[in-house]
Amino acid sequence: MQKSTKILAALGVTALALAGCQAGGGGGGDATEGPSTGDAIKIGASIPLTGGLASFGPIIEAGYQAAVDDVNADGGIVIDGVSHPVELVLLDNETDPNKVADQARTLVLNDGVAGLLGSVTPGLTIPASNVADLEGVPMVSTLTPNGAWAGGNPDGWQYAWNLFMDEQQFSDIVYATADTADTDKKVVIFADTEEDGVATGGLWEAEAPGKGYEVVYRADNPAGTTDFTADINAAKAAGADILLAILIPPDAFALWEQMKALEYVPDLAFCLKCSSSAAFQAVLGDTAEATSNVYLANPSTAPEWADLTAKVIGEYGQNVDASSVLAAYSAARILLDGIAAAGSTDGAAVNDAIGATDKEYPIGHVKFRADHSFPADAATLQWFGNAQLQVFPADGEAQLVTPVVGLQQ
Repeated sequence: MQKSTKILAALGVTALALAGCQAGGGGGGDATEGPSTGDAIKIGASIPLTGGLASFGPIIEAGYQAAVDDVNADGGIVIDGVSHPVELVLLDNETDPNKVADQARTLVLNDGVAGLLGSVTPGLTIPASNVADLEGVPMVSTLTPNGAWAGGNPDGWQYAWNLFMDEQQFSDIVYATADTADTDKKVVIFADTEEDGVATGGLWEAEAPGKGYEVVYRADNPAGTTDFTADINAAKAAGADILLAILIPPDAFALWEQMKALEYVPDLAFCLKCSSSAAFQAVLGDTAEATSNVYLANPSTAPEWADLTAKVIGEYGQNVDASSVLAAYSAARILLDGIAAAGSTDGAAVNDAIGATDKEYPIGHVKFRADHSFPADAATLQWFGNAQLQVFPADGEAQLVTPVVGLQQ
């Protein structure tokens, strides 16, 4: 096998035992067909611990590590009657898409991981997905919109899988939420030129007329933009009272601060990706109040996940960080459950087991579609102090607040 040959060249004697398991496909009881007794099964990921998306890195790491810890606490993964601990290997891609593919290859060829986990956003997840397909190593990702991710391989992913929301959900829910508010239905779009910005911004604009809204101004800026003055003034002049943004967090921090300074207070302001971590409120403070976001709906209430959910919410609070941890946990558990179900670290066998997933996880009851994606439930959340509460569809006592009070002087 091409993959086994590459691993053997990089790992030497240790990988010979692993290659034996791959060749045997997990069958039989001969100890020579499985990993050496007690050898760790490694899984790995290239994630942003620094750079523009650094606020997501520790959250993703926490979810992955929690899944590994839980599997190890239950005795590890049993292959041919031998229990193997799981080891998580992480590399910092510094939010640089150019580093992701090299790091993913390093994890496969040098570290000998049996599976890969994803990053965040299409720009960082797609390069790793390409490596998974090229090397025949299964990968499960999350926190990446399904449509833009699927578009990264028009021929269809073979070894890569993704759990998140669809861009269509983003469009449907922002307009459905806006329908519940008293607005002039005039929209401004702030979208960066990353894959998800292009896909989501384009969908918002295309669907606005059919949903009864008018896009009166659109600002397309590359990631890293810090001066939005001209765009804000244009949005004000056009009378835009609904703002739809999809930006990296540092850009959004600048946009929100400049909107407040220029006294631009829309009735609704959505910030996708930008406010998808607690860093949004931590940096902006009161300016974040009543900012809206489309994110994962409340996690699964299945009994087997109740303790984990309570623990994560207790640690991260009632905001999207808790949801992101649970999403990352779900991705890692699906990969690890796939290895356990295959009874092998053979990439094809594990990949087949992942494709057969039909089980409840914190992110929902996961059954993958033909394009290897799973659409999680979406909801509109708003910032209230340091909590981000679901306001649409209604879930509890929190109700949509307009205008964006945090932008008022």
